[in-house]
Amino acid sequence: MSKLTRGEKGEAKVNKLLLSIKGNNVLINDVTFVNKNSEMSHQIDHIFIHPHGIFLIETKNYYGEIFVENKQWKRIVNNKVEKLPDPLRQNKSHAITLNKIVKNKYEIIPVVVFVKNNAPYLGDENIINIEDLPLFIDSYPYQKLLSKSDISKIKDIIMSSVKDVSKEEHIENIGYLKAVKKELIKEKEYAITSGMCPRCNAKLIIKGNSFKCPNCDFKFSL
Repeated sequence: MSKLTRGEKGEAKVNKLLLSIKGNNVLINDVTFVNKNSEMSHQIDHIFIHPHGIFLIETKNYYGEIFVENKQWKRIVNNKVEKLPDPLRQNKSHAITLNKIVKNKYEIIPVVVFVKNNAPYLGDENIINIEDLPLFIDSYPYQKLLSKSDISKIKDIIMSSVKDVSKEEHIENIGYLKAVKKELIKEKEYAITSGMCPRCNAKLIIKGNSFKCPNCDFKFSL
């Protein structure tokens, strides 16, 4: 079974569970936003708008024993240890973008849900097993309940910001931005060690921690 198929099955289980939660709520699945500043696309598994807040849910359908060691996520499969990307960090970056969309008016709760119930306590209360998801939402502390009109308004705001980006384009976008970031790091390293502009080879103007090229738009600060 491919990772994509396994991921989709995990999302389907979380979707079914969220739909079973009664009361005034709205579920939005598999949407993509684009951060206007970074141009990074953010693909989100589930947004569950509930009277207790906006739950931003990242679904993980990993096999094996999940654990964190020295801030590095890992899992054990067939007695082998594999490194994993930090899903909560990823989801918190999604939350920043969603916060901008709703103009910081509502509480957004990033949650990572493990479908196979194989995530013991990993140092953060927002990392949970799927069996704990309904209770997590129902008991989540709130300062002000969202009304039915609030929930409808939030849904409209979110849907108006959704971008039509395929999963393939999203993956390509991430790869491109990572490559750009690496290139920028190399440029800065060259500028610091040589004092020359990596783009036009002019001598840089250096003032304290600021580096600026007099010929082109290359500049940065430490």
